[in-house]
Amino acid sequence: MTLCASPTYLERHGVPKHPKELVQHRVLAYTNWSGRDEWQFDGPEGRVPVHTHARVYSNNGDTCRAIAAQHGGIILQPSFMLAEDLRRGDLVELMPEYRAAELGVYAVYATRKQPPLKVRRLIDFLVEAFHDVSWGN
Repeated sequence: MTLCASPTYLERHGVPKHPKELVQHRVLAYTNWSGRDEWQFDGPEGRVPVHTHARVYSNNGDTCRAIAAQHGGIILQPSFMLAEDLRRGDLVELMPEYRAAELGVYAVYATRKQPPLKVRRLIDFLVEAFHDVSWGN
């Protein structure tokens, strides 16, 4: 998960240096995020919970990303959704020393026994594909 905003938003509203400063900013919230308004970060002083006050709620991450790119506020979204915006400079990562929750990808199948060969091959493929992700670079 990556915290970011547009350079223009940051020029107008200032750059937060600590997660607690997010309460003073326009936050764009993804409604399906399990923490909802409570964002948690792990940083130099340990876990930092922040109760945000969202300006916009959306159940679509691309909508949050588009509003942020148009200087609407700060978002917390998966890095794969933001990679191109970050590369182009449309969005800027904030407080990289504070990391939000890391989300996993899980393969779930309906048996405790050895999975069928095609399921095993799919799992092996996914493990390899996600081993060295490049969207964050």
